[in-house]
Amino acid sequence: MKMADVEHNRIEYKRIKKLSEFDLDYGNLHEEFKGLVELAAHVAGTEISLINLIDQHSQWSVSRHNLDVFQMDVEYSICQHTIQSDHIMEIPHLGRDERFSDRPFVKADDGFRYYLGIPLKVKTGENIGALCVMDHQEKNVSEEKKKLLRLIANEIVEKLENKLNMDELQEALDKATVQRNQLAHGVRGPIGGILGLATSTENVPLEEEEFMQYMQMIKASAAKLLELTDDILERQKVQQQENYFNLSGFKQHLDGLYELPARNKEIQLDIDINQKEDHQKFPRRKLLPIVGNLIANAIKFTPSQGTIGVDLDISGKDGKRNLMITVSDNGKGIPKERLENIKKLAWFEDHGTDYEKGYGLGLQLVTEMVEDIHGTLHIDSEEGKGTSVCIVVPLKD
Repeated sequence: MKMADVEHNRIEYKRIKKLSEFDLDYGNLHEEFKGLVELAAHVAGTEISLINLIDQHSQWSVSRHNLDVFQMDVEYSICQHTIQSDHIMEIPHLGRDERFSDRPFVKADDGFRYYLGIPLKVKTGENIGALCVMDHQEKNVSEEKKKLLRLIANEIVEKLENKLNMDELQEALDKATVQRNQLAHGVRGPIGGILGLATSTENVPLEEEEFMQYMQMIKASAAKLLELTDDILERQKVQQQENYFNLSGFKQHLDGLYELPARNKEIQLDIDINQKEDHQKFPRRKLLPIVGNLIANAIKFTPSQGTIGVDLDISGKDGKRNLMITVSDNGKGIPKERLENIKKLAWFEDHGTDYEKGYGLGLQLVTEMVEDIHGTLHIDSEEGKGTSVCIVVPLKD
């Protein structure tokens, strides 16, 4: 492999890793960014505007103006070229650019002609996507308007980074909340005992009026503390609704993201859950990019008419719970020696096949994210029969 290819692999890995750190639910961003994409189209004077985030296999149009598109394979994307540099990429007539003239959405009679894309560059230097405007007519946008579009792109990046910062703060808060919750449970029992003692002595004949007043103070203070601990526990339940999944909620998000890409390739995607465990809640952190990456890999490397199965379950004993995730396919599978190359990251610098590079890139990213949430990953594959990846994530009560 040429040094330039090795460097490209490193840059691309760093880029998609950065995108995964945002832990975004691509299906729930449209409304949040709707005003900015509408403004971009208005400034450029174009029919269409999109915010596109680009991962290893897909371009996700997370917010859209006048175009009903959500996902496309990255090889058909124009924005994949935009993110290769930090400059605005403008194409007045797509039909005259040999890179894009054969695209179905360009060569059609009513195909697109004009494109302008601005990379979405985060503070650490990676281009995680692009703001683009498009039109069915050939156009040119003035330099002044390009400056305004760049400001809109910067605002998009700032909003995304604010979301990331909020998520990191929420994670820290969740840890503090767990400790607070444990403290609340710990003090509730003794407080209840104090309250019970004070109550039991109320009707006991005592000579000292001062002692009775003292017991009343104990009772009032204990009751107030008990009320505060109950409030802490109740607020924890409310926070869980926002930052936690149950199995059916997790399945719903995965279906929304990957059902259509699988169907477009004529692949059957079956996501099954253990209904008996659906009442249990678990932190959603990093789960969408972890499982989403595995499903996207399976879609990419499973032939038409194939099947992808995802099993979601919670199991455990002796008070210890684990989230069990299995993603399997009946695709071409991986020969044993190539599987070892992938596990050893030989795809990164060695003479790996396109399959090794493609699968290895995603698997390495998933492995790092799984380790980050203290989970384990195991992969089995047999050439000609398919691949299965099992993830176990310990859950804290």
